[in-house]
Amino acid sequence: MTTIDEILQQEEELATAKRALDLDAIDRIYADDLLLTGVLGEPTCGKGAVMDEVRRGIAERDAAKARGTEFETVTRNEDTKVVALGDTAIAIYRFVVMVKGPNLDQRRRYRTTNVWAKRDGRWQIVAAQMGFVLDPQQAAQLSGEQK
Repeated sequence: MTTIDEILQQEEELATAKRALDLDAIDRIYADDLLLTGVLGEPTCGKGAVMDEVRRGIAERDAAKARGTEFETVTRNEDTKVVALGDTAIAIYRFVVMVKGPNLDQRRRYRTTNVWAKRDGRWQIVAAQMGFVLDPQQAAQLSGEQK
């Protein structure tokens, strides 16, 4: 198996963990010394912020279930590309999230870059960056071209 194949497999495991909000898997995948720039370009944060976000998602999911509210959530990675550099690899892709429920129909796209490093025989994400991908209508609204 090539390094690129290994990283594609790791990215699929990450996608599965994000879909399930699998705290243990996400904890294993992200390095303790993670450097992360969030979707709004805020200052770099670390693994603690990722884990807090997963916990928040779990709490929201559980609260919705307790209320009897049903949501359909679909996530997927698109346009994945990987470059291997020895025991380091970089993966980029578009991460798409769709949520449908009562009075809710959202679709968001993010461009993601993950830097993977092989440490003690296993791959972990050591740095990451996510940014919003705007559709043409959103871009026009932000530029003031559309009212």
